[in-house]
Amino acid sequence: MSKQIRFLFEGQTVTARTGQSVTAALLQHGEMAHRITTDGTPRGPLCGIGACNECLLQIDGRIAQRGCMTTVTQGMDVRRLPARPDLTQAAPLAACPDEPIPTTTCDVLVIGGGPAGIAAATALAQGDVRVIVTDERHMAGGQFFKQDGLGSAPCDEQQRRGQQALAAMQEAGAQCWTDTLIWGAFREKDGLTIGALRNGEALYIRPRFVVIATGAQERPAPIPGWTLPGVITTGACQTLMRANDALPGQNILITGNGPLNLQVAREILRRGGHVAALVEAAAAPFRRPAEAARLATLNPRLALTGLSQITTLRRNRVPVLWSNRLVRIEGQDRVEAAIVVDARGHETRIATDTVCIGDGFVPANELPRLLGCVHDFRATPMPHLTVRRDGNGATSQADTFVIGEAGGFGGADIAWGQGHLSAQAILHLMGRPVASATPWARKTTRARAFQKALWQLYAAPPPPSPATLPDDQIICRCENITLGTLRARIEQDGITDPATLKRATRCGMGRCQGRFCGASVASLTGHITTEKECVAPQMPVRPVPLAALAREKPEWKGHRRTVLPTDRPAAIRATPAQTADAVVVGAGVVGAFTALFLAQSGLRVTLLDRGPPGAMASGGNAGSLHAQLLSFDYGAPTQGLSPAARTMPLQKASIALWESLRDTFDRDIEMKRTGGLMIAQSEADLERMRQKVTVEQSIGVNCSLVGADELRRLEPALTPQCLGGAWCPDEGKINPLAATLAVLSAARRHGVQIVPMADVRAITRTGDGYTVGTTAGTWSAGTVVNAAGSFAARIGQLLGLDVPVHGAPLQMIVTEPVAPMLHNLIAHASRHLTVKQAVNGSILIGGGWTAGLDPVHAHPRPQRDSLEGNLWVARSLLPGLDRLHIIRSWAAMNIDIDGAPILGEHPDCPNFYNAVTSNGYTLAPMMGRITADLIVNRSTPTDISPFTIARFADRTP
Repeated sequence: MSKQIRFLFEGQTVTARTGQSVTAALLQHGEMAHRITTDGTPRGPLCGIGACNECLLQIDGRIAQRGCMTTVTQGMDVRRLPARPDLTQAAPLAACPDEPIPTTTCDVLVIGGGPAGIAAATALAQGDVRVIVTDERHMAGGQFFKQDGLGSAPCDEQQRRGQQALAAMQEAGAQCWTDTLIWGAFREKDGLTIGALRNGEALYIRPRFVVIATGAQERPAPIPGWTLPGVITTGACQTLMRANDALPGQNILITGNGPLNLQVAREILRRGGHVAALVEAAAAPFRRPAEAARLATLNPRLALTGLSQITTLRRNRVPVLWSNRLVRIEGQDRVEAAIVVDARGHETRIATDTVCIGDGFVPANELPRLLGCVHDFRATPMPHLTVRRDGNGATSQADTFVIGEAGGFGGADIAWGQGHLSAQAILHLMGRPVASATPWARKTTRARAFQKALWQLYAAPPPPSPATLPDDQIICRCENITLGTLRARIEQDGITDPATLKRATRCGMGRCQGRFCGASVASLTGHITTEKECVAPQMPVRPVPLAALAREKPEWKGHRRTVLPTDRPAAIRATPAQTADAVVVGAGVVGAFTALFLAQSGLRVTLLDRGPPGAMASGGNAGSLHAQLLSFDYGAPTQGLSPAARTMPLQKASIALWESLRDTFDRDIEMKRTGGLMIAQSEADLERMRQKVTVEQSIGVNCSLVGADELRRLEPALTPQCLGGAWCPDEGKINPLAATLAVLSAARRHGVQIVPMADVRAITRTGDGYTVGTTAGTWSAGTVVNAAGSFAARIGQLLGLDVPVHGAPLQMIVTEPVAPMLHNLIAHASRHLTVKQAVNGSILIGGGWTAGLDPVHAHPRPQRDSLEGNLWVARSLLPGLDRLHIIRSWAAMNIDIDGAPILGEHPDCPNFYNAVTSNGYTLAPMMGRITADLIVNRSTPTDISPFTIARFADRTP
């Protein structure tokens, strides 16, 4: 029997039982609201498995702690999490040791300690294989074998089976690491590396094989009121009862579709709770006698269990509303009632304080997607991806197996069988003796037949489309994005894919990374058929304390180039040629500005992009506006100004142009001249800054040296160890997600034809003009502008031209949002770093750390060393970052030239213009303006002689 303990919640004493989660302890005392959103409304726990991040609390000063995953302790101080926590009042989340992050090896890593993972690990360990099993919870068992963390309630059959399975796994010799969060997966030259956080400390695991058994998650459909405290998933309710011996409320409504809802309703009654009603979308089983009979034939025991559950509800006078669906939840600051509707459209209002929604499950597939396993799109029961695998769980990647519900919902029996089958397959690959797989194959075949019959019995009409909901309906819970906002952007920007809608609205950019809004976004943007059209997962797949990953790493000067991904064969689409005065290749921010200014001058302009417009470097940019030289662009001058230094006046003019244009756009681009500080931490840094400022002042850059006292006045969050730095009041920031789409929208309003998915495959000279052949059609134009960014060299090659542009993928990192703490754009005098705070409160960390190309998909992806090193440099300047989680990292293909842009008409190819630069976001308006001036007027007020391609004339290709 667990003992009573006391802790504080909002300054008031609350009692709990040893082993309970903080969320369970609060709910049993009627405290449903955990965090406060940006609009001041309260939110409470939803999923119960740490995926939704709605149960966030401030615990003992540490912000954004998941209440459902944190065990209560004596004297703990718990407070609701404000929308923007004040870091000056927060405690560090983790230590940042000086030693490297440790690495451990094993033969097989099994991620997930549910039935599938336990079965696989046990069979592998029995085959004398070194196995590590990780589970994020305090106790393994998964949702099905969920163990009682308090040791106070008698075990039922599921828990007894779980105890026996866990004991067998331990006896076989498999290591089981609980409280272990898997946050990332990397394919590296020498094999797999899995990033983990065990008991708050970072480590890496290097397995020969990985078995992903992460299960599934519930994904409730959005309806009015679904964000009220007191709305949880059915699985969360079961977790509260089985693992915490707690009920979520006093009067509980169970809704949704499927047999789990029946089971949970009966468990509530067994624990003395009250069930207001069970609302089931499917018709009553007695109305489908043929389906019910087939189910009973396939598995009489489970069929009788279901009948017993229905009988128990009737005996306890629980209303069971078949063929009904939840459509609305009512309440002020918490649930007060639910509205359900039957097949005839008749509404019933049910008084309740807790609504458990069981709409269905989707695979937790972030890790197999990160590892490059092929996935297929499934539209039912809700839009989602499922990994392509065989009966043993083998995927398209030979070292990766996906078993159980991580590959598709099927129940515990199938998961258990797949665990054994995957183990035998891996043992065979390792050359170890294997047992016959036939018995397990037969069992899983029978289990699949039963599951098919079960869901034929529970077949229900599809839920209403999110498009039928009102405009004020919140779709993205993390970012508080409404359906009206999504509709407006889809209509205004012509968006047809989830990734662009995500960039346009921030929908899916919060802590849960779109797990709960992704299906709605997919349904709003049109028909999706492939994995490529879905939003990609990002590391960390769960928020991780910044300090836990920060480690000092070697640095370099400049950018590391990479070979661009090889284009897949694709034919030019055979269509009649369209005509334009100018074709601009590349719909990033530079190309968009070029097209806009050309259209404003009266030209007919077509803007082509190989993907969705603004999706590459411009969509992955961190949004810094640079007016002084970056640390890796400055070198002590020996023979005149460097190319980067010559560009400084152009950057100053471009920032001013951004500022003059921002009120002309149809949305807030969140531009602000904050000023920029480049920080010196050593005497060598200070001397470097003195030389740099001297050069900059000589060419008119508004930059000056500041001492330590002035530095701290300008930026109090900086470490006291800073000695001084360079201050430039003209620097600032912009939101590239909004700004790129704003420029594209302006171009569209001025008549620019914007063509996505138009990969240019041929350019031929035809008299005084050109014919441009693409995968989306053919265009004839008098002028072509090469604004293709990192792909500019390939566009040049189509005309036999050498355009010396190289790809250089770079990474960015973003934290959770906090109260204002940074006032300036921060950079380092001798290290790769830029830091700034976005309007939404997130801290953006970048500065030129190299990224790599994903070896499977060939798109940019952050690397381990860069993540660690970038974070280390950031926290060395801003120690308050130790109090923050990172919630996302990403990479984009930047470009490397020589520090200056390439502008102007190519001397060997009349009417072919280059508009390419590595500092694209700062320079974009001026790049577009100058290029348009040259095309329309054949001249420009700006001297572009330092930026023409002629400066590379003596270069050896």
